[in-house]
Amino acid sequence: MSIEQIRISLSQFAPIDDEAWEALSVLFEPKSLKRNEFFYREGDRPHNGSMLLSGVLRVFYTRHDGVEYNKNFFIPGMSPTPITALVTGKPCAISFQALTDSELMTFNFAKFLELADKYESIAKLYTKILEQLWVQKELQEIQMVTNDAQTNYDLFRQKFPGLEQQIPQYHIASYLGITPIQLSRIRAKMSQGSS
Repeated sequence: MSIEQIRISLSQFAPIDDEAWEALSVLFEPKSLKRNEFFYREGDRPHNGSMLLSGVLRVFYTRHDGVEYNKNFFIPGMSPTPITALVTGKPCAISFQALTDSELMTFNFAKFLELADKYESIAKLYTKILEQLWVQKELQEIQMVTNDAQTNYDLFRQKFPGLEQQIPQYHIASYLGITPIQLSRIRAKMSQGSS
């Protein structure tokens, strides 16, 4: 994904005029992560947001007993950004880890906010992204507690097509809030139903 492709991707939320894009595009800096490398760990104080160009990241939180729970996955075109920590200035309560070798474009969040104050199209972009994140978060939280595990697995496959071939099954089970054995049973049942 090139800088221009990032602009196209961001413009799906709100159009960015040329002058604003010129100011915004210079903030982007490439970053590479190796498989299992962390972008941010719980307790870090982040300064950057990002756009994922290639690879897969997970965001997870760790219970006091060390058990990890996957909260979400990020695939190319998505923005693995610790927004709560960036907005509040508090340490990250979650961790961001590459599940495959990954390429990102990072940007300084404080400088992005300065541009949002200066350019109306960037302010509108920021608002639209936050609205979308809020809606997605609320829908996911409702679905995870009201649907059965098979329905949530179906929704996972729709949201992340092909991802289950790229990452270990236990990560998917963690995201769904079930055990890997339960996930195997669901997959077996679904494959019988489709044959």
